[in-house]
Amino acid sequence: DMLPFLRITETATRRIAALERQCSEMVAELKTMNDHLSRLMRRESQLRAVLDRDAELERYQTKLDDTLARPGVQSHIEVSMRKAVLHRDPFPYAVIDDIFPDDLYNSLLRGLPPLELFADRPINKQQLQVPFRFAPAYSRRVWHHLTSVVVPNWFVPAVIAKFREPLDEWLRLNWPAVPPESVEFQSSNGRILLRRRGYRIPPHRDPKWGFLTCILYLARRDDSESWGTQIYRVDGDEEARGAAPHWIDSARCRQVGEIAFRSNRILVFLNSVGAHGAYIPDDAEPP
Repeated sequence: DMLPFLRITETATRRIAALERQCSEMVAELKTMNDHLSRLMRRESQLRAVLDRDAELERYQTKLDDTLARPGVQSHIEVSMRKAVLHRDPFPYAVIDDIFPDDLYNSLLRGLPPLELFADRPINKQQLQVPFRFAPAYSRRVWHHLTSVVVPNWFVPAVIAKFREPLDEWLRLNWPAVPPESVEFQSSNGRILLRRRGYRIPPHRDPKWGFLTCILYLARRDDSESWGTQIYRVDGDEEARGAAPHWIDSARCRQVGEIAFRSNRILVFLNSVGAHGAYIPDDAEPP
C-alpha cells in the first residue's frame, strides 16, 4: 500500500517549503539589518570626519573673515574674463585662468568637505550639492559665500558679457519671438564632483535649459593636469531635447581638444552643439 508513503512525502515537502520560506525571510531580514548597520557606520564616519575637520579649521576662521570681506574680487574676475579667448569651434567656449583671487581660491580648497561625505553614492556619481546641508562650519561659510555673493553678483554678469554675442545668436535661433535683451539669467548653486580612478562620463551635451555650463577645476598646486575635460565635434549633430543630458554615441564624436585640470581655472561653454566628456583611467597615478 503506497498511500502512507505518499502522505509522508507530501508532508515533508510542505515542511521543506516552509523552512525555505523562513530561511529566505531570515536572509532578507539580515540583509536589511546589514544595510542599516552600514548606513549607521557610514554616518558615524561622516560625523567623526566633520568634527575632526572642524577642529583642524578652527584656526583659519579669523583669516576667512578677512578673505570674505576683502574688496577687489569683482574687478579680479572681470580682468581674468577679459583676458580669456572666446572660441567658436566646436562650440562657443572659454577657458578662464586665475578666475578668483588666490586667497579666495585657497579658502575654497581648504573648505572642500571631507571625502567621507561623498560616500553615499556610487564611485562614478559621488557629488555634493552646494550649499551643504552637513559639512564643517568653515566649508559651509566659504562655499555659501561663493554661491550667494561671488557667483550671482560678480561672476554671472562677467560671464554673460563674455558670451553675449553667441548667447544672443542662440536665443534668436531657438526662440525667435523672444528679444535676447529681455532674458534674465540666473545661476544654479552647483555641485562638487569627486572623481576617482575609473571615473568616466561619456560624450554628452547638457540640457538646453542650462544655457551655459561652468566647470571650476578644484586642483591643488601639485595635482596632475592630465584629467580635465575632453571636447568633441559631433558628426550628424542633432538637437538636445528634454530635461536630461543628451548622451551621444562616441562613434559619432571626434575629439578636437582637451582642457587641462589646472588650479583656479574655469571652463565655460554654451550648450548648443558638440559634446564634452571626462575620464580617469583605472591605473591613473597617483591613486
